Amino acid sequence: MLDSIRSLLDTFPEGVVQAREGAVLEANAMARHYLPLLVPGAPVPEQLVLPQAGAMGAGTFSAGPARYTYSCTSTGGEELILFRPAPQTALTGRQMDGTLYQLRALLGEILAEVGPATASPQEPVDAGAFAKSFHRLFRLVGNLEYLQEAAEGDGLLFRTVTMDLEDLCRQTVAQARPLLQEAGIALELESTGRSLLIPGDPELLRRLLLGLIANAAQATGEGRITLALRRRGERALTALSDNGPLPDQRRLAALFQEGRGQDLPLPGQGAGLGLTIARHIVSLHGGTMLTEWGRSAPSVVISLPTGPLDGRTRVRAPAVHRDGGLDPVLVELSDVLPAALFGMEPMD
Repeated sequence: MLDSIRSLLDTFPEGVVQAREGAVLEANAMARHYLPLLVPGAPVPEQLVLPQAGAMGAGTFSAGPARYTYSCTSTGGEELILFRPAPQTALTGRQMDGTLYQLRALLGEILAEVGPATASPQEPVDAGAFAKSFHRLFRLVGNLEYLQEAAEGDGLLFRTVTMDLEDLCRQTVAQARPLLQEAGIALELESTGRSLLIPGDPELLRRLLLGLIANAAQATGEGRITLALRRRGERALTALSDNGPLPDQRRLAALFQEGRGQDLPLPGQGAGLGLTIARHIVSLHGGTMLTEWGRSAPSVVISLPTGPLDGRTRVRAPAVHRDGGLDPVLVELSDVLPAALFGMEPMD
């Protein structure tokens, strides 16, 4: 019986791993080809974040210079993991269509806000609404620029230092919490309060955290978001969860880019670039990103190594700051914050 199960697993084009209590039970030939250490009795590699009991998940992980996409389920004390090499294309055709759609929509909003003032000098411009639209437009163009640079030979601006991830999370939450309160959203940090040193790029990791917080804020509406940080072995685990509703199958498919439909995102849904950028930032740091779901809203778990990065990672120092003088917290959260936070006086 066992031999027949092994033969069946070997027919899968993906790597397949069956695990229990942190140890490998079975691994098919493709899994062993990708990761030779996946043999029965061996511990499941630390970079593979597994979902909680009764939950499912999907995401990406890095093993040396290679990056993989994986999905997994956890039932009855066992986990079943399927993985394959991640696609090299950073931007899909559907995301490009969604980006252009959102650009046109935002330009239309700006025209509607400024147009009355240009037609009649007595008609003031709503400074908050205009500034919010501008921040949203700036964020969208910045995301597109990020993915363009990620696909180029020179790579991204990526500068690693020994940094305190706990301090970065604490500062990010402190900056974002009062802004999100104005939108009816509570943001909390759960951590030990002790330093957690990792090699990383603070600017990219702050962008990662803010992007995930913005996604959670869109999902929960007026609710609660929790950012939890802890250490597990040689990895730093950051988990972001909210108390929003469980999404339907269409949203889950879009969340994991599994859909084949051509539906464009609705206004306010974004262009679908945020999670792609998050996965790329995590990959640059040799980490893992798992989005898991079960009976509650999806949560995101990020695992980052606390040891040195791979020496073959392309590094170049930043040349200029490209935030346009805008507050990066306002930019990243611009889709969910009220317009009143972006401008206090009307523009005459």
